[in-house]
Amino acid sequence: MIKRNILFFCFVCIFIISDCTNNSKNPDISNIRVNLKFLRFEQDLFKTDFEKIADSIPFFQKKYGEFFEIFNYKIIKIGSSRDPGYPDTLKKFLTDYTNNQIYKEVNRIFPNNDTLKHRLEDVFRYYKYYFPNMPVPTVITYISCFNQAVISTDTIIAIGLDDYLGSNCDFYKQMGLYQYKRYNMYKERIPVDCARLWALTQFPLNDSTNNLLANIIYQGKVLYFVSKLLPNETDTLITGISKTHLKWCKDFEEKMWTYLVENKLLFRTDYLTINKFINDGPFTKDFGKSSPARAAVWLGFQIINEYMNKNPGISLKTLMLENDYTKILRLSKFKP
Repeated sequence: MIKRNILFFCFVCIFIISDCTNNSKNPDISNIRVNLKFLRFEQDLFKTDFEKIADSIPFFQKKYGEFFEIFNYKIIKIGSSRDPGYPDTLKKFLTDYTNNQIYKEVNRIFPNNDTLKHRLEDVFRYYKYYFPNMPVPTVITYISCFNQAVISTDTIIAIGLDDYLGSNCDFYKQMGLYQYKRYNMYKERIPVDCARLWALTQFPLNDSTNNLLANIIYQGKVLYFVSKLLPNETDTLITGISKTHLKWCKDFEEKMWTYLVENKLLFRTDYLTINKFINDGPFTKDFGKSSPARAAVWLGFQIINEYMNKNPGISLKTLMLENDYTKILRLSKFKP
């Protein structure tokens, strides 16, 4: 039985203002080393002798541990590897024509580990700079038949490479995915999504005060965390949002905040209100069709930026552990 909490992440956008790099004064990580274990599960799996699958199961159980059961139970949902019928079910997955076409495309887009591993090593070198005593996860790649983009536990980050084949990938078009969904389904987004999910895993929302204000500031904290672990990337890559929509957020910052305050939405606790402001979509309904989805999260990021700028003694670790969101708003002196 899987006892650890598992987070699943599918194409969630995050927001920053401009299209420049995040910080011209990056920390010096030249002497920080990380031993990032990087495993290509999909290659091991699809290279299995299909006629001897049962003989390979102990290998996967030993090498991939809890991830192997997560993959079976939660990702492709075929049940336990200890079930008598499991080898036949797995064989059907591995011999499926479409799955093999997906595997070929994944190998074309990701022919080796070098580039992705190097980028993720940099992410976790910055992580070790800010959190020197925290361990780094094992990174595992897989194919999910488009079920999950990224998942994590407290020890692993697993990446569904078939969710990063490019926004114009024929598979996505055949599935009928909306453009706003496909927009961020390209390989350069992987480090961003991994950093975001790792923040959600290591610093979960304290829902003792689960209102809209808490959620947008919490999401702002996560966004700030991501920007610190990826300081050399452009903000359009980190945010997953176009320059036009980033400009819209800046232009309408005051009006968005005024709307939330005047309509007494910030302290609403119902999920319908919270979700429509923090979930993905083609736009934020209350802000109009010209707005990006999750524009309120962009406001949360502005609050965090102001909070950190006005309180320079606060470390990233202290920020991520701070769960008094009213205090953060007050000390930020946020006035759009």
